[in-house]
Amino acid sequence: MTELLAVAPDERGLRAALETVRFQSGVDGGRWRLVDLDWPIGIFAVSAAARPNSPSEYGLRIDLSGYPQRPPTATPWDLGLNASLAADRRPKGPRAGHVFRTNWEHGQALYAPWDGRGLNAHSEWAQDHPADAWHAERDIAFFLGRVHELVNADDYSGI
Repeated sequence: MTELLAVAPDERGLRAALETVRFQSGVDGGRWRLVDLDWPIGIFAVSAAARPNSPSEYGLRIDLSGYPQRPPTATPWDLGLNASLAADRRPKGPRAGHVFRTNWEHGQALYAPWDGRGLNAHSEWAQDHPADAWHAERDIAFFLGRVHELVNADDYSGI
């Protein structure tokens, strides 16, 4: 019990979210998985629809500081190289390409209302996109689910 109390509230919140049915059903369904957690950074993999010459999953390096009050910020991640995902290896398609763009924040965040940097840069997104915007009642499964939806949509074209 003392060990649990030594863990900061944001880390405790994330670790609790990783145990929820919502997160675990994504893991069990092959939609995402936790690769590594070295607080406050989590490395996750999100499965993608099969497309020619494209990966079966994409990595995300997510800064979870302040979780869930502060929105997570994800950097597209090369799981093999343990480095930022190269521009030519990022998901393409009208929506996925827009979110995984490299010409915003130097490609170090997702251009989306569920990503901390996107939401902080565009405070109007919370009101304009309430179904997609991060707020403190959201969890990591919501974040990963939005990414999973993008890379499994009909308009996702692979890399």
